[in-house]
Amino acid sequence: MPTTHYLPAVTIRLAAHETEIHTDSRTIRVLIPGLMVVLRDQLAAWGMWHIWQQASGQADTVFNGRSARYEVARRPYMHTAVSFTGRPSGVEVYARHHSRSRTGCGELAIRVGPLTIVTDDRSAYDTQAATWAEAAELAAQVWPGRYQQ
Repeated sequence: MPTTHYLPAVTIRLAAHETEIHTDSRTIRVLIPGLMVVLRDQLAAWGMWHIWQQASGQADTVFNGRSARYEVARRPYMHTAVSFTGRPSGVEVYARHHSRSRTGCGELAIRVGPLTIVTDDRSAYDTQAATWAEAAELAAQVWPGRYQQ
């Protein structure tokens, strides 16, 4: 009898929003509207930061400065959680020019393994980039002396 495996995937679509970051002695928890991302080591935190940093060049050409016009939950709340350990794999970046995006503002989607975060305007992208930069900075405090960047 063949075995069937199911690999769940999570996609979050964001316009302007807020995030929160919480730490304890073993994890960094990033709260995004609808999702909590748990980073379990320094490599995961640095990897997420690096992915968003690398996408910044595409963000400059994709977004037109307008804000997405749909109702969004600006404050973080959680429906599901995703956890990362080690260097992120399965990374893909998708960009859609503002003239072809569903909001007319541009779209930048970043997939990391089972997680895809879609930013529908420049404000959402900037928030995500700043959030992952902050998480990477916190990694050195949560896991001091573990790795060299």
